[in-house]
Amino acid sequence: MERDRLVLIDLRRNLLRARVLVSVAVAATIALGATGCEFMSPAHTVDIKQITDGVNVSTGKVDVRNAILISDDGEGARFIGTLVNNSDTDGITVSVEIGGDTETVLVPANSHVDLANDSQHDTLDFDSADAKPGSLVKVYFSYPDAEGVSANVPVLTTSQEEYATLAPTSTPEPSGQITLPVETPSATPTDGE
Repeated sequence: MERDRLVLIDLRRNLLRARVLVSVAVAATIALGATGCEFMSPAHTVDIKQITDGVNVSTGKVDVRNAILISDDGEGARFIGTLVNNSDTDGITVSVEIGGDTETVLVPANSHVDLANDSQHDTLDFDSADAKPGSLVKVYFSYPDAEGVSANVPVLTTSQEEYATLAPTSTPEPSGQITLPVETPSATPTDGE
């Protein structure tokens, strides 16, 4: 009888140990399952995503941010972007070149020029740019004290609301015809008046 009782107690202890082991195994499986999806994925701060329509590049102490070209017909384009002078050097002249045509912008020290919204600067219109909407156009950015950098800049249209007012202005082409002024009769003064 005593022996049966000892066997029963030993059996209960073994069952209790088995329950504890199963509980630990289940808890470990749940913990691994809950954290396992992040175990093999990279941290989101490692792959920072660009949330602009344009491209960003840097050359020396000048950054080009959200660079895009606006063209509705593919014949000529307006360059839009923000040029940032990260130095104390006042008046860095940044050159923007597309297909051999170059425009320049003076960027003050520790400041920026927003070519989409800054009415104090001339627009950068490239009349000879082959800029088909939806394509990428190679644009070269440089300034005198640094090696330049090129970027494939996307061509967008004015169909998007934020670009509706940014279409390039075309320079009128001479038609070859000369329009002469037409003489209009005028009143001639008389001696008595």
